[in-house]
This record gives sequence, structure tokens and C-alpha cells, in this order.
Amino acid sequence: MSKRKTALIIGMGEFGFHTAKHLSVEVCEVIAIDIVEKRVNAIKNFVIKAIVADAAQERTLDQVISKDIDFVVLCIGNIEKSMITTLYLKEFGYENVFIKAVTDEHERILKMLGVQNIIFPEKDMAHRLSTRLVNKNMLDYIPLSDEYSISEVTPLEKLGGQTLNDSNFMHKYKLTIIAIQRPDKSKLIFTPEPSYTIGKQDTYMVLDKKKDIINFKNLL
Repeated sequence: MSKRKTALIIGMGEFGFHTAKHLSVEVCEVIAIDIVEKRVNAIKNFVIKAIVADAAQERTLDQVISKDIDFVVLCIGNIEKSMITTLYLKEFGYENVFIKAVTDEHERILKMLGVQNIIFPEKDMAHRLSTRLVNKNMLDYIPLSDEYSISEVTPLEKLGGQTLNDSNFMHKYKLTIIAIQRPDKSKLIFTPEPSYTIGKQDTYMVLDKKKDIINFKNLL
């Protein structure tokens, strides 16, 4: 049995609270910190340890962080305290750190400090939602990098009844099919065979270059 991962979540606002709670469900040992006792009390029944403390104080982090912690998620909404805590985490030598950005300026400063894992929930969700809203057949969109993304799409109506091989789907549209969801949602088909017959109400999860998914959605 693999060792359970240990996570330190700093800041129990909405984002931090739900991150800590979901990580606990995913069989992580979670340590939660917040300066507000009410927030700590709200999360304490979901985590192995909940601490009322100011993470922007070096002494606090020195007492809490150990080499057993696999990753840190910093969710402090106050930019000044977030920056101070970020500097302390870097001084302690922790590289597996995920930091929530609050504003564009905050994000830029984090990048200047060399932070690799920056989370900007509002911006990321706005990007995903706007992409879905303007593309009627795109059900979801997850950017992976500047070049690649994972998208959920419905197939072109004209392809219904053809096999993947006959439609030349992957070669013609340059989309790699990861999985197909049938309309009754009874079965998720991973890496479908070339002989699979395309259904008009299927949902396709595809790995794509952004330029290729744009070309595909323009055909819808």
C-alpha cells in the first residue's frame, strides 16, 4: 500500500477550505492553518490537524512544517501576508508549493519570485466558462499549457454512423480521443478502437493543440 501524502493548506477561506476538504476525501493527511479560529473550527473535523496561527510569522511555519509534508497550498487572500509566507516557504526550501494569486499584479510578483505553481481560480474558471459559452458543442475546456488543452466536445453531425477509422477522425481533425461517453452515461470508453461507431449524442474527451480545437469548433 502506498504511503498517504501529507498536505499543508494555509488559509481557510472558501478556496482553502474546499481544497483541504477534498484532499482529505482523496486520502491525504491534511494539516490546515488559518489565523481566524472560526475558520479553523469549520475544517477541523475533516483534517488530521487544524491550527489557529499566523502563517506569515516565520516561527509558525518553522514549528509546523516538517520534511514529511509532500506539498503546500497557500490560499491566503491578503497579498502582503501571502508574499511574506511565500518568501518563508522558499527560504525553508520547499519547492512543491502551490500559491493562489489574488490579482494580476500578485500573479506577476509570484512569477518574478520564481513560483512555478500559481493558481488563479477566478481567472481559470472565467477562461473555461467563456470558452464553453461561445462554442455550442464544446462542453468543457481545460488548458494544460500554452499549446495543449483537453476538451469535451460532441462530434460533427455528419460523422454519425461512421466508424472512427472510416471518418479518419484523428488524422483529419488532429484531435486525440482519450475517452468517449455514451449518451446513457452507462459506460466510459477509454482509447476507443478504430472500429468504434460514432454516435451523434456521444461526448468526446480529446487532447488537442489549441489551434486544432479552434479549427474543429469552427466546423460545428
